[in-house]
Amino acid sequence: MIITRNSFPFPFCTLLLALSAPLLARELEPLTDSGELYFAEEEKKKSEKEQGEDDRPGFVMRSLQQMEIQRDWLSKGYVGMWRGLDGYFSDGATFENENDSEMRLETKQTWRAEGEIESDVRLRVRVDLPNTEKKLKLFFSSDEESNVEERVRSVSTGERIERDKSVSGLEFSPDDKDRKWRRKFSGGVRLRSSLVPYVKFQLKREWGEEDSDNWFHLFRQKVEYFDDDGWGTSTEFSSTHPVGDVFIFSFWLEADYEDQFNFFEYANVYTMTQVVSERSAVHYRIGAIGASQPVPRVNGVFYGLSWQYQLYEDWIFLGISPEVFYPRELNWSAEPSITAKLEIFFAE
Repeated sequence: MIITRNSFPFPFCTLLLALSAPLLARELEPLTDSGELYFAEEEKKKSEKEQGEDDRPGFVMRSLQQMEIQRDWLSKGYVGMWRGLDGYFSDGATFENENDSEMRLETKQTWRAEGEIESDVRLRVRVDLPNTEKKLKLFFSSDEESNVEERVRSVSTGERIERDKSVSGLEFSPDDKDRKWRRKFSGGVRLRSSLVPYVKFQLKREWGEEDSDNWFHLFRQKVEYFDDDGWGTSTEFSSTHPVGDVFIFSFWLEADYEDQFNFFEYANVYTMTQVVSERSAVHYRIGAIGASQPVPRVNGVFYGLSWQYQLYEDWIFLGISPEVFYPRELNWSAEPSITAKLEIFFAE
């Protein structure tokens, strides 16, 4: 995610930072057994009584704590359900300690300069059955049909969790991380009125180490076939490199082709990420999108930024993304917007 210059005012972002300040304060509270910082239980009770309700968590914190209780209960039940199914099919084999089953809910809302408001709701589900069959996963996604522009830009598209746009199936990864070229096979159905079968093959290669001071490159090639739309392919290449202690530079290229439309869509994005703290980062980006028909050309350029903040623990993330888009179809007139995104993770 990223953040850029924009014609939008930033007091809104400042307000969000102010609201999240109490969350940071809880991490700075010293807890030691030293004589200077330790208080006897009676002294603590007396102090609490004198201060009354002033030291109680604020409304936002209390709400998040209640949400965490419900989230932990749901996550435990969700992962436990698939862990039990894994044990059933593996005849009681010894469970692996880790289960990567995960459910992610994403909501996004975009405000445009002309007054339009659009919102998205997306759901992704991944089921891990490590003992049933090594590296075999069930998955569900509500946004499989997104195109290159939707994946590159941060704005909402009015998407909802609809059955006819969702896909579900099995994913198998036979190769471990030490293999240079890693393969992934998947197959399943698109959940329309009549189930539409599909298959997908992915090939992935990495060069370098992600956490090193050198360049890290990633290449990914996907080929898929849907029974109603025909076949399509996607080629992706990205490179990242640290710049100093708090910045990371990256560029990303992608080209998609669908046989039913008979043309390529492509994108090129450059990003500079600034690590603000352990809980937040700002991504500054500039990019272009285009197509091969009617002639190879650029159909739009954009610049923007995204501020990403770990709102609570490791399962609620907030993002704010101002952006300015210049589409060819509007004679390169500026289209400013600002998007807010909330992601909630349910995992073990």
